[in-house]
Amino acid sequence: MVDVIKVAICDDHQMVRESLASVLNLAKDIQIVGTSNSFASTMDVLGSNAVDVLIMDVRLEGESGLQIARSVIEKFSSIKIVMLTSFMSDDVLVDAYSIGVSAFLLKSGSADTLLEAIRDVNAGIRLMDREKVRAASRALNESGLGEIRALDETDKKIAYYISLGHSDKQISESVFLSIQTVRNRVSRLLTRFDKDNRTQLALLFSEVQEELHA
Repeated sequence: MVDVIKVAICDDHQMVRESLASVLNLAKDIQIVGTSNSFASTMDVLGSNAVDVLIMDVRLEGESGLQIARSVIEKFSSIKIVMLTSFMSDDVLVDAYSIGVSAFLLKSGSADTLLEAIRDVNAGIRLMDREKVRAASRALNESGLGEIRALDETDKKIAYYISLGHSDKQISESVFLSIQTVRNRVSRLLTRFDKDNRTQLALLFSEVQEELHA
């Protein structure tokens, strides 16, 4: 008798969910037990069904697949997660690894690759290439993104408004700090990121606006 791997799928596109379910259900050892498109619906599916492997899209409309994955791992520690992405990026790869995701695959890959990944992670094999993760982490540090992520929430907000070209007065009104406090923090940001002026700082932060505004 074949041991069946119970799989759930989270993607915000109905066609993708249905296509994946149709393909995976063809395998004798795979059973799709539920699909979802958000944090709430994913928790409902996992809370109502025995799930071995969750297939999770990295980006959902209005939500982060990585954040959902983090919550799933915290609440359902036995569930293995296979993340799918349209394009590989250093920051997402490093985050997925640090969260505890078991596999990270491109959507452009084949169904056979996905099936093999599901079987491997269900067997306890983690398919995250440590050398690739290390290289991605080094690249992030060199680009300054690692340092940006280490900022406290107030500095992240200030950095975001700097990227938008806001003045110190506008920033102070947005973050509810005095103008002098904002100026002091901007000065520290210039030193921290080794920039000569505010324009250079704005250019740096404009490249990572989504990270700052998350």
